[in-house]
Amino acid sequence: MMKIENYILEECLGKGSFGEVYLTTLPNDPNKYATKLYDRAVIENSEAKKYLENEIKILRLLDHPNIIKIKDVKKSKKHFFVVMECCNGGEISKAVQKYKDKYGKPFSEEIVQHLMRQIIGAFKYIHEKNIIHRDVKPDNILLHYDNEEDKKNLNIMKAKVKIIDFGFSCFLGPDGLRYTILGSPLCMDPLILRKLTSPDNKVRQLGYNQSADIWSIGTVCYEMLIGRPAFDAENMLDLVNKVEDGSYKIPTTMSYEMVSFLNGMLQYSAKQRLTASQLYRHDFLNKDVKQFKTINLEAISDKVSSGMIDVNAVHNTTIWSIFNKNSETLLNTILGAAFVKPIDENEKQKLKKLEPNTLLRLPTNGIPENPVGNKVTGMTKEELEKIEEETEVKESNYVFSAKIFDS
Repeated sequence: MMKIENYILEECLGKGSFGEVYLTTLPNDPNKYATKLYDRAVIENSEAKKYLENEIKILRLLDHPNIIKIKDVKKSKKHFFVVMECCNGGEISKAVQKYKDKYGKPFSEEIVQHLMRQIIGAFKYIHEKNIIHRDVKPDNILLHYDNEEDKKNLNIMKAKVKIIDFGFSCFLGPDGLRYTILGSPLCMDPLILRKLTSPDNKVRQLGYNQSADIWSIGTVCYEMLIGRPAFDAENMLDLVNKVEDGSYKIPTTMSYEMVSFLNGMLQYSAKQRLTASQLYRHDFLNKDVKQFKTINLEAISDKVSSGMIDVNAVHNTTIWSIFNKNSETLLNTILGAAFVKPIDENEKQKLKKLEPNTLLRLPTNGIPENPVGNKVTGMTKEELEKIEEETEVKESNYVFSAKIFDS
């Protein structure tokens, strides 16, 4: 146990690369908090400080019931302390696994609806602030229960969602785009993954917008429904191939509303994805689940095995036929997307050695830190700095301190 002013750090809840998280209480305060304790000697000379400062700046701007709140920021000679809301339900990825272990199946559409209402509501708010998260994944969505009984019984319908980890978040540039390679590949927008692996400089300079968050939310939604990642892969090369192919599977028992909602997010072409505002108004989030339409997915495709039907995010022929859309026009748009050029054998071997949940970030020298190596993936430092300078956001409407942590 340790003390910071009036805060009492009672027990360690977990450890990370740069510090520990402690359950924290305050005298005469019934609430419990989580304090992230960072070693200053480690943080000061690493990229982590930049992302920590960025997260604090962004979170101080946001006020939404489904976004984690910062209560306080402290420092000592040896440590930085960030006191935040405490979420007792853990990561949504672990909740899915516990639910599967207990009931033998992933979340029902009713549970997914309950959670996605909160997730989409939070991202509608974030995107309206002209902010992009850039690292949406199941590990960055926490659950909280108001009482221990609901937590013990895994009563997910009583769980509250909290979006966390805004270190990679930023405001969109003047052109409404961002360019750097950030995030976790397992949930990454195909365009950003393509930028990561393409030797084509024109592809690497393509910008992305908030629709990148939408694809990532779609992968989270899929994992809640199916119990595994949409593009399950053993290594990065396998992941790249699967995402580029665009194929994934859905149960034949899904409702019309659920298929439509999921399909609105997992569109290979960013232009075809629904926005957070559109998703917020979608029937799946606003209708009673008892009124959802049942559809016979088996009747429209011969690609069915073990109760699952093949879907393709690139071509989307199977899914779009359900909705009687003008598939020819849609397909022309979707198929017009630029595909990644073949990866040579040396780079394939590098990708095979890497886990698909590798975290990507931009280090101090401005060269993208990514698994394939700067030879294949990166713009030069000068190219990248030029793009970042051109897209620098003027945050004149917001008052930020120059530094969260002064020396």
